[in-house]
Amino acid sequence: MRTDSKIAIAALLALGLTGPLRPHPAAAQGTPATATPSASELAQLLPGVETDDLSPAQREVLARVVQDEFCYCGCPHTLSGCLREHKSCRHAPRMAALATRLARAGLGQLEILKFLTEYYASFDRQKRARLDVKAYGPPLGDAGAPLALVEFSDFACPFCQALRPRLEAFVTARASRVKLFYKPFPIASHEHAADAAEAAEWARDQGFFWKMHDSLFDSPHALSIDDLAARASRLGGDADDLRQAVEGHRNKARIQASQDEARAAGLTGTPTLFLEGRRLLLPDLTEAGLEFTLEDEEEWKKNGDWVKD
Repeated sequence: MRTDSKIAIAALLALGLTGPLRPHPAAAQGTPATATPSASELAQLLPGVETDDLSPAQREVLARVVQDEFCYCGCPHTLSGCLREHKSCRHAPRMAALATRLARAGLGQLEILKFLTEYYASFDRQKRARLDVKAYGPPLGDAGAPLALVEFSDFACPFCQALRPRLEAFVTARASRVKLFYKPFPIASHEHAADAAEAAEWARDQGFFWKMHDSLFDSPHALSIDDLAARASRLGGDADDLRQAVEGHRNKARIQASQDEARAAGLTGTPTLFLEGRRLLLPDLTEAGLEFTLEDEEEWKKNGDWVKD
């Protein structure tokens, strides 16, 4: 559950569960108003970037961003200038596509600029969280995949439930590139969340974590101790042992360790994702957003930095 309602709305938007956000007026962004660029004028600012579907308000926001922000390739051009004058740059089109996707999602100028700054800064090794996954396997996907995606999640969280099918489909389709580790972060205010986390960790020790994981998410309103015991039995486990594990908090230390680690890494709610220790930012957790950041991570891992032009 997100503690910031604005982020929660952004999460719903990213997952396709709500309508478009109300456009941010230019005045609300703390910058002087300018004429809204036409579709053709914006195309001149962003050659090669698909922007035809943007609303007038979104075009205005995006035009401000690309004429204010500098390309992260290190050249002395704004993002628009780099696209127009530094045509060999491989990064400007990607950065422009990211800014366009954020504008399309309804973010305002300052929100997009903040997102871009935080996104590119997150690749710094010093800013990455060190997350222990040894006790939280096996991963979804190929265990030999080079990149690790860690999800801190709560079985009783509606946002986690909404993200789950997209996230799992994304990893399954890219099993050779990225693997997914699930780490528990039950929210105290969510009824039965702690018991569900205990049941999942019990199943991890029994060797069928992902079956239990799927079953818990498939029936998020059936998480009482009786429901959990019945679920364990259906999955081929010992229902009585499950009861003892949950009621005796057998895996409390492992769950607490996961929560402590998440808080130390800056988690404020669920779901929160880290790719190779780099926190992934809302509202760009769509398939396109995840693929984009996976490609960036692959480039960074291969070269130890961005590829220079």
